[in-house]
Amino acid sequence: MPQIITVTNQKGGVGKTALAVHIAAYASMAAKKKTLLVDMDGQRNATFITTGEPNGRGKSVLELWDGDTRLEFQDTRFGDLQILPGHQHVHLVEKQGLKSGQEAMSRLLDIDFDVVVIDTPPAAGVQQLAPLYLGGLLVAPVEPDLLALQGLTSLLKVWREIASQVDLGLSLVINKRVLNSTNQQMVVDAITESGFGQHVLPVHLTNRQIVSNAMKQGMPVWKLDPKDAAAAKWAMACKMILETDRVPTEETVKEG
Repeated sequence: MPQIITVTNQKGGVGKTALAVHIAAYASMAAKKKTLLVDMDGQRNATFITTGEPNGRGKSVLELWDGDTRLEFQDTRFGDLQILPGHQHVHLVEKQGLKSGQEAMSRLLDIDFDVVVIDTPPAAGVQQLAPLYLGGLLVAPVEPDLLALQGLTSLLKVWREIASQVDLGLSLVINKRVLNSTNQQMVVDAITESGFGQHVLPVHLTNRQIVSNAMKQGMPVWKLDPKDAAAAKWAMACKMILETDRVPTEETVKEG
């Protein structure tokens, strides 16, 4: 059974897709694991970033809801990483309900991959919730501002509820950090000192143009500029997320 990592947040613009793509790229290219990226977001940004094609080719995530259809995966520009492309009408599965969504997503547990990374839309619904019932790890990028905190509060309620039913871990990733921002520091302190502080990854990702540039060129940041400090942090964050059996500490950050 593959390792399942679902990247989600109930607020848009926090870097969700960029993080999902980088986790999948690291698993495939650095950790040498057979990896599948699943694009559950109707905007299909993960599909476009990894393939250069807005719609993908052939089969899409909608085939998960058709048990009689054989799943087919598409190659990407990210080495051996494969993707199950998104679809502009994936929102239609909302009408079929959560139970149908859970059954559809359960097909991912039987595929021949080591790691499955799922990128979800920010809106709460079947597309976001059904993957979480697979268990594994929920990864939530968090931009340290007050509006993001509101979205995080809602997401944590969802995580608590689902984690009471399935084995679902949690990793909160501070993203788009501005290091000299007093306001952001206050938000980061509030998160790390809360009851969920133990789930905050000690590697914080800064707001750097290199991430956007890498995505536009179809590569992870550490391939665009291996010497860039921000790129090294992205690689370390992805490494720590994949190593779910290790508790993130300052020592493991230094080891990397």
